[in-house]
Amino acid sequence: METGTPLFLGLDSGTQSAKAGIWDARGDCVARASRPLTVHTPREGWAEQDPAHWWSTAAGAISEAVSQVDAARVAALGVSFQRETFTLLDDEGKAVRPAVLWLDIRAAAEVGEAARRVGAAQYPRRTGKPLDVTSVVPRMLWMARHEPRSLERAQRWTDVGAYLIECLTGTPGTVIAGADTTGLVDLDTRWWAPDHLAACGLDRIRMPGLFEPGSLVGTLAREAARATGLAVGLPVVAGGGDGQCAAVGMGAGIGRGFTLALGTSVVLGVPHQSRFTSPLYRTLIAARPDRQYLRESVIQSGTYIVKWFEDTFGEPGSAEIHRGSDGLVTVPHWWGVRFPESLPSARGATFGWSHLHTTAHFHRSILEGVAFELRKLADDHREALDGGVPARIAACGGGTRNRTWLEILAEVTACSIEVPSEPEPAALGAAMLAAVGARAFPDLDSAAAAMGGRREVIRPEEAGAAAYDALYRGAYLPLREAALRLGRQAPAS
Repeated sequence: METGTPLFLGLDSGTQSAKAGIWDARGDCVARASRPLTVHTPREGWAEQDPAHWWSTAAGAISEAVSQVDAARVAALGVSFQRETFTLLDDEGKAVRPAVLWLDIRAAAEVGEAARRVGAAQYPRRTGKPLDVTSVVPRMLWMARHEPRSLERAQRWTDVGAYLIECLTGTPGTVIAGADTTGLVDLDTRWWAPDHLAACGLDRIRMPGLFEPGSLVGTLAREAARATGLAVGLPVVAGGGDGQCAAVGMGAGIGRGFTLALGTSVVLGVPHQSRFTSPLYRTLIAARPDRQYLRESVIQSGTYIVKWFEDTFGEPGSAEIHRGSDGLVTVPHWWGVRFPESLPSARGATFGWSHLHTTAHFHRSILEGVAFELRKLADDHREALDGGVPARIAACGGGTRNRTWLEILAEVTACSIEVPSEPEPAALGAAMLAAVGARAFPDLDSAAAAMGGRREVIRPEEAGAAAYDALYRGAYLPLREAALRLGRQAPAS
């Protein structure tokens, strides 16, 4: 690395941690740091965070990373953030209540009312998203019903991106490639949909501006500079939602296969040029300046279900469990289903228990269950695109540290799993966009080619793929249908 060459900082504020990384123009990471974030669950189905911690953890991670380099060399900062999470602020910019996270399902009963207000058919056409429990409209209707005092005090609405950008620059704006997941953005106008705001009472509350990915959102304010160790006036560049930025960091592009974020949730994506909509996926604005889209499906149970297992039963141990978990099959819908059908009342199921099974069997069956569900989504995408998706999956996220899980995923999906050497692609994607915004590269593809790095490839074994295919068709799909049938009959909580 040459002394004095420019560096680019990527901040990724996720669900469980804030991560900061600093890269040079060749894609070498010269510094990184993180700070943990806590998810509070005061009641079943609720998931909340203190918004002040978004900034304190972000500033702490940035400060530690910057302390490892010459801060004067950092040329720009890009921002990536968890999506669908939001809160309400008073006129002093303080949260009137804890933030509602993307995995919160408390507003299930309000989805029907939201559909009547915004139009069940036109909502997905305008937003590219299914109207479900993660949409902001039903969540705001829940607040109007249960917390009217919060709405009376609220003057502003903010997502994580807007909150952090304002802390960094003083500018109250967020990134459209991330804010679009709220269901409040019209894909055609690329701005807030006025009737959706009016349907849930947000027409009287100030909304942040919307920035395009790769654009300059402002410069670093003096107070933020003191908190982070960066220079006052540093360019701050719009990145996008963590899923969109992770796709950038993994080098995603049209015709290059699937992207997979194996994080708190599992997010399967397919880059595409069109904004077609379908119940199979949600159409996102890609974190790219060239106005591409990302077709994305979500499994609610990712590393969060593994954490649940470890919190409940402890470490699974080192026992070697065979493919198929000796007949134990798990449908992993602990927090409901979103694609291809919105069913927040759905729950998990495990079938095949015997006295021979241990917690290690249960643990592996959970990993296999997530892989089976991923197979279902990948097959749905291929069918919708007439098979035009290569059998490659570029994977990132904390789950990729589990080699066994990667081997299971490869064999269940019959795809090669490509794991980039960079463990934090969302932060890297934000740094790439910062480099483009600072004009270090003429476009994002040039930045990705230069900064993308190496990747490991896990290929499926033929015998394992065949065994899992038989288990998927003969056991998982019938059990899944039975579990979802019960979920459809369950009352919304």
